[in-house]
Amino acid sequence: MLDDPRLPPELELRIFRIAALARPTSIPTFMLVARRIKCWVESLLYRVVFLSDAGIDESRNLGLPTFAVDAFEQRSLDCLPHVRYLFIHKALEQGTLQKWLLACTGVTNLYAQFVCTPAILASLGGFTNVQYLTIDVRTLMGDTSPLPCFLSVTHLELLDFTAVEENVDRVCPNISLIPHLTHIALNSDLDTSLSHAALCANTQLQCIVFLSTEEPSDGGPLLDDNRFVCIEEGFRYHMTSGKDFHYVEEDSD
Repeated sequence: MLDDPRLPPELELRIFRIAALARPTSIPTFMLVARRIKCWVESLLYRVVFLSDAGIDESRNLGLPTFAVDAFEQRSLDCLPHVRYLFIHKALEQGTLQKWLLACTGVTNLYAQFVCTPAILASLGGFTNVQYLTIDVRTLMGDTSPLPCFLSVTHLELLDFTAVEENVDRVCPNISLIPHLTHIALNSDLDTSLSHAALCANTQLQCIVFLSTEEPSDGGPLLDDNRFVCIEEGFRYHMTSGKDFHYVEEDSD
C-alpha cells in the first residue's frame, strides 16, 4: 500500500512560514497540525509583542496575537529571544518591565513609552540590534556616551513625559554620537527645547521630523533645510520598518 502523498519537507516549511507571517493570529491553530509545524512556526508567534493595558485592542486591529504582561511567567524564557518588535505602551511594574527587557535581547524595533529610571536604563544594556527606537529623551541627557542600545539605531523617536529642561543641552551632542542614525523624530516640547542649529549641523541625518503642525516661527535654520518635516499628531500611528519613517493612519476614536 502506497504512503499518502506528501510535500517535500522544505516546501511544506516554506508554505507554513509564509502563512504564519501573513496571518499571525492563526499561528496557534497551525501549531496544532503537527509537532514539526509547531517547531517551524512557534517562534513567529512571538515576533511582535504588545505590552499595554490597551494592547489587546490595538494588536487585534493590526491582526496580531495578543499577550498578557505575565504571559511568559509560566513558560520557558526560550521564546523571548525570538521577539523582534516590542511595543511597551503603558507603565508596567518595574520588576516585570525589567524581566521583559532583559529577556528580549533580539529586538530590532523597540517602542518604549515609559520613564527610564536608572534601573531600567541598566536593563536596556542587552539590546544590541535595535534599529528603530522610540524612547524617553532622558536616555540622552547624561554626560557620557549614549547607551550601547543606540549603537545600531538608524531611526530614533524621542519622547518627553514631563517637559524636562535640565541638561537638555546634552541631548544634541549625544545624538551626534549615535553612529548609524539617519532619521530622527521629536515629540511636542522637544521640538522647541532642542537646538535647531545643532540638528541642522548634524550632516548624518537624512530626515528631521517634528511631530507637530507648528513649524519654527523664529526663522530658524530648519525652515531652509530640505530634510525637515512637520507631521500632525491628530491621529494615531505606528512606526514600521522600512527605508524611511512610515506612519499608518487609523480611524480616530
